[in-house]
Amino acid sequence: MKVKHVMTKDPLCCVPSDSAQHAASLMRDAGAGAIPVVESQERRKLVGIVTDRDLCMSVVAEGREPDATAVAECMTIKVVSCTATDSIQKATELMRENQIRRVAVVDPEGCLQGIVALADVVERGEVKPTESDATLKKVSEPSAAPSKPRAASQAA
Repeated sequence: MKVKHVMTKDPLCCVPSDSAQHAASLMRDAGAGAIPVVESQERRKLVGIVTDRDLCMSVVAEGREPDATAVAECMTIKVVSCTATDSIQKATELMRENQIRRVAVVDPEGCLQGIVALADVVERGEVKPTESDATLKKVSEPSAAPSKPRAASQAA
């Protein structure tokens, strides 16, 4: 089975200049834990992803104002992606290797087509329970150090 069969097509996304509060509102409205960040809404070239954890750790925990903090200041810039024609097994392998629950789906030019979450794979994919269990265990393991470069760390 291919990623295109289980992914969420054309997910809501934001741009780097949007506020953290706007990203959080999009997450709430979509019932999602992450929002892809694109260069522009027209082209949708993927430049990052912002998760509920990013917002909590980089905005709330630091006492920053969500409506005055740009997504560019808290998004993850290293985005793991695959294509719609990749196998679900490849997507779950990427999740395990990178300890993430979501993988962006892009076209050959890097433009956002969708997003596939571990929940999508479990609900709609034809995977063995042992494979989804192994993926969940791996992505849930604590990591020793932050593995996701942040946009703010690039300024240093």
